Amino acid sequence: MNEDDEIRMTLRLPESLRDRLKVWADESGRSMNAEIVARLESSGGEDSAEVSEWKKRFEVEREAFTRMERLYDNTFDVAMNYRELMRTTKGQLLQYVGMLRSLASTILHLDGPPPPDLISIAERMEAAATDTKERLTEDTDLERAREEMRNIDRAVVRADKLLKKSEE
Repeated sequence: MNEDDEIRMTLRLPESLRDRLKVWADESGRSMNAEIVARLESSGGEDSAEVSEWKKRFEVEREAFTRMERLYDNTFDVAMNYRELMRTTKGQLLQYVGMLRSLASTILHLDGPPPPDLISIAERMEAAATDTKERLTEDTDLERAREEMRNIDRAVVRADKLLKKSEE
């Protein structure tokens, strides 16, 4: 007897299950027998090659999403640290500018020529203020960092869509 030979058998099942089976068969356009056979064949317990492939794809996408999420979090932390550094540097610049103003005011209100040590202090403060100002006015690549954040956001959105698609 080969696999395609048919046999007859008597099947006992609860009436409620038989009623549900009839509804399923009607919905799928099959006989009750064909519905039973289709459901038994589909519940073989082994994943089809396609299901296995989708499971692998889903796992790869989930790992990619997890990596992307970590990258996004790390990038956000870097951006926040950069922002705090810029705020601190700006504060230092304002301090230097304030000290220079005070020094200039003091020098301007002297009755005679300033002593050499005051000139030395003024020169050092001016050099420090100039150096700080130059560092702050250099191209900070802030726009490039913003573009990277936008790219990461787009990648996260794509990953979300892939996850939703794989769950359907």
